[in-house]
Amino acid sequence: MTARLAALAPALAFAGCAQSELPAGSAPLDPVAFFTGDSRGTGMLDPVVGKTVPIRVESRGIRRGDTLNLVQRITEGSKPQRTRVWRFRTLPGGGYLGTLTDAQGVVAMDLQGPRAFVSYTTPSGMKIRQQLALQPDGRTILNRLEAFKYGIRLAVLNETIRK
Repeated sequence: MTARLAALAPALAFAGCAQSELPAGSAPLDPVAFFTGDSRGTGMLDPVVGKTVPIRVESRGIRRGDTLNLVQRITEGSKPQRTRVWRFRTLPGGGYLGTLTDAQGVVAMDLQGPRAFVSYTTPSGMKIRQQLALQPDGRTILNRLEAFKYGIRLAVLNETIRK
C-alpha cells in the first residue's frame, strides 16, 4: 500500500460507513477555497451522557500555496473559549492530509463531490469521523462530527458553517 493510500485509509473506511449522507448541492466542495478567509459556525453538541451544548466557531483561513492554515476560536457552552489550528495540504491527484492541534497523528480528508469525509484520533484516543456537505448556495456547509471510543458513539455535533 502506498504511503498516501495508507494515510487516507481511515477516511476511506469512514466513507463506506453506515452514517447517512448529509444533504448537499451538486457543485464539488473545495475545502481550501471555502475555508480561505472568514467563516462562522453554529451548532449543537449532543453527548450520550449530559445535556446538549451550543457550539460557536469563528474561523480564519490563510492559503499558502497548496496549504491551508485554519485558526478556529471555539465556544462550547459556558466553557472558556479555546483555539485550535488545522493545517491541510492538497495531495497530487486529490484529497488532503494535515494536522490539527486536537489530533494525534495525521488528519485525512477524502473528497466525494460536494462532500468531504474527515477522520482523526484525539490524544485521548477518541476516533473522530466528520462529514462536510456543501450546500447549493456555495456559501454554507453542513457539518456532522461523531466521536467514538471503544466503538461506542459518545457524542454528535451538528453544525452549520457560513462564509
